[in-house]
Amino acid sequence: MAQSMPADFNYPSKYEEVLGSKMHYVESGEGDPILFLHGQPTWSYLWRNVMPELEGQGRLIALDLIGYGLSDKPDIAYEMTDHVKYIDQFIEQMGLTNITLVIHDWGSFFGFHYAMRNAKNVRGIAFMEAVLFPIPSYDAFDDQAREFFQALRSSQETAENMMVDQNLFIEGVLPMMTVRNLSEDEHNAYRQPWTDPASRKILCKFPQNLCIGGEPPAIDAMQQAYMKWLQETDIPKLALYAEPGLLMPEQMATWCGENLPNCQVTKIGKGLHYVQEDCPQEIGKATSAWLKTI
Repeated sequence: MAQSMPADFNYPSKYEEVLGSKMHYVESGEGDPILFLHGQPTWSYLWRNVMPELEGQGRLIALDLIGYGLSDKPDIAYEMTDHVKYIDQFIEQMGLTNITLVIHDWGSFFGFHYAMRNAKNVRGIAFMEAVLFPIPSYDAFDDQAREFFQALRSSQETAENMMVDQNLFIEGVLPMMTVRNLSEDEHNAYRQPWTDPASRKILCKFPQNLCIGGEPPAIDAMQQAYMKWLQETDIPKLALYAEPGLLMPEQMATWCGENLPNCQVTKIGKGLHYVQEDCPQEIGKATSAWLKTI
């Protein structure tokens, strides 16, 4: 592959052919797997400063979703069901059992959905800035976010202008939703998978599938199902939250502690959405300490 690993990502690249395409991942250690799943528009690079804190706790694996990071970008629709198939197949082919999921953003959607369907194969779930309940309506957003999502979902042409031509997720959302300023090298590491503008069409899909006011119905059903399951299962959970956060502010994390069985709640410090860039060591240390208790 033409793309190379950033200098500050100290894990060797590995690939697994899944459903005819190569999925990129990094791996370190041995034992029960700890699987890190990223969301939009990031890749396994997001976990570069979290993983070292978990060395010695198991087989650390950070996967790039299909189409993301250094994974192939096959000509598929990139529906949520496509991502589910690729993740399921990756886990099966890699022989991962007794998995601890460490999940963020859309990676949490896929992680929760996997755990619900494969509960006997899941040791624990650590989640941060996660996709929990569907968003009841556009009124739940502030003005800026409401305009952003309404525009993205108004037409495919508008969505592609925002994601492809303006590269808004990489150039706007990512730095805006991180408290500290990314260095130019760090920002370039996130730009790297999306240097070909045509590939950025993929980035339209996740925001178009964010469930708002019951739409899309299929995504609403998936979220409602795993949220119901999360309130019933005793699988150990760790809810990590930053201040002020975005998807998981303190009140949402508190709700998780009060309503999800066997759920520890830990504050990791100051952060917005991309908390791995603001509080990586805190995330790693809290997850490591929690793992020793389950």
